[in-house]
Amino acid sequence: MRNPTVVVCLSALGLLGIPGICASAAQTATASQPVTATLGQGSDGQQLAAFWARAQQEIYRSPGELSAQHAREVRKGLSYDKLMCGDRRLRTIALTFDDGPHPQFTRQLLAILKQYDVKATFFVVGEMALKYPDLVRAEVSAGHVVGNHTFHHVNLTKIPVAGVLSEWQANQDVVKAIAGSTMRYCRPPGGDYDDAVIRAAMDIGLFTVLWTNDPGDYASPGDAKIEKRVLDRIGNGGIILIHDGVQQTIDVLPQIIEHLKGRGFRFVTVAEMEAQTGRK
Repeated sequence: MRNPTVVVCLSALGLLGIPGICASAAQTATASQPVTATLGQGSDGQQLAAFWARAQQEIYRSPGELSAQHAREVRKGLSYDKLMCGDRRLRTIALTFDDGPHPQFTRQLLAILKQYDVKATFFVVGEMALKYPDLVRAEVSAGHVVGNHTFHHVNLTKIPVAGVLSEWQANQDVVKAIAGSTMRYCRPPGGDYDDAVIRAAMDIGLFTVLWTNDPGDYASPGDAKIEKRVLDRIGNGGIILIHDGVQQTIDVLPQIIEHLKGRGFRFVTVAEMEAQTGRK
């Protein structure tokens, strides 16, 4: 769990009791560190610490759970800007990497992708992007898509709507200041979303991307298990969720790419996959 230090802004975001950064992209890009304030020792501070701790608890939705949630939305007539999978008629695959950038891992991933001429999608965490802006620029310059994975990597369904919007927007501002481009795609941490989470993303022009394949590499189950889980569950239009920050994933990635290419799959970014579905 992250240190219970609240990152506050010199704006209204700080008044919400929800961590945020200044909305100004210029301030975000030039500040060496966000303004920080340690939680107080009184009852209010303790309540906020407990609240924020709950929001930091990891929750991962399985592809089956995501599919069931989508089916419920369809039955209720709900329509969201959301990509569940690609065109099932096409032999394409999207590799997506969450939680970066990481100085000891991201460059290794970029080198492997370059070696195999594969374009991927990196869902970056804002506070990590702020620490390692050169890695975000390296992802963009290599032709990969960079997406929004919130600023603090928290469970968005556990915080107020105003906090959800600030998490999306803060990351938008950081990456715009770093790379000069506005992110179109986002992914809620753990795939845990509700109506408020996805509509907050839509309100600022973000298109939510989920997944069809999750090998659970974040738990470091071993190279062989990661590879087997990916290859056994793959299919046309598949979106693979793996992580920037797991050495086992890096170790097994070349074999996964080689195997899938050998089976006739073509790797695409989520932007290409969305276009193939006719949504763009």
